[in-house]
Amino acid sequence: MKPENLELPSRELLRQENENRVLKINGLKKTFDNGFEAVKGVNLRMFSGQIFALLGQNGAGKTTTISMLTGLINSSEGSASIFGIDLFEKMDDVRQFLGVCPQHNILFDLLSPEEHLNIFSDFKGVDSHSKM
Repeated sequence: MKPENLELPSRELLRQENENRVLKINGLKKTFDNGFEAVKGVNLRMFSGQIFALLGQNGAGKTTTISMLTGLINSSEGSASIFGIDLFEKMDDVRQFLGVCPQHNILFDLLSPEEHLNIFSDFKGVDSHSKM
């Protein structure tokens, strides 16, 4: 990687990593049975208190990556942990505090984005209505 394309984390972010307060993904890959490589070795860290966006063209592996991290499909290789908990070995534990709200209104066409967040919060047992 070119140095100009890399932003080194601050000391505070490195402290978060040392304290296992991050999502770490190392060498994440997905090769389907037909040989198609959808994800070819993702390495990243997501830090607490920051917004992270996964961007790319159609077919770049964004949905496949999220699907692996949420347990919808198995990875072919690699590891991922959040707050020091292995995502692939302890998915039931991780699902107690992590969820995904889909990009599209695939469940409820008539709901607004805020209404989707509220209903997903209700699914997880979080009182979101008083916070918005």
